[in-house]
Amino acid sequence: MNKLTLWASGIGATVLSFATVVAAHAQSVLFAVPTSTAPAMTADVGAQLSDAGTLLVIGVIAGIYLFFYVVHQLIGLVPKGRGSRR
Repeated sequence: MNKLTLWASGIGATVLSFATVVAAHAQSVLFAVPTSTAPAMTADVGAQLSDAGTLLVIGVIAGIYLFFYVVHQLIGLVPKGRGSRR
């Protein structure tokens, strides 16, 4: 595909999605959410994050990621050889 075709398809997709949102909003509300839902959900999330087990899992995941990042950076510090050293 050339650039003009890609550009036109991007514009077409944007216009179509905008028209879909406008049509859906004009008809009715898509989701009816009670007003008590948001405070209840945020309280549940707060209780879950204050739990020690959840914090441990988040810490382990972050630690694994940081470990691999540091190893990658350290490997980058080693100069590449010009061949095998015998």
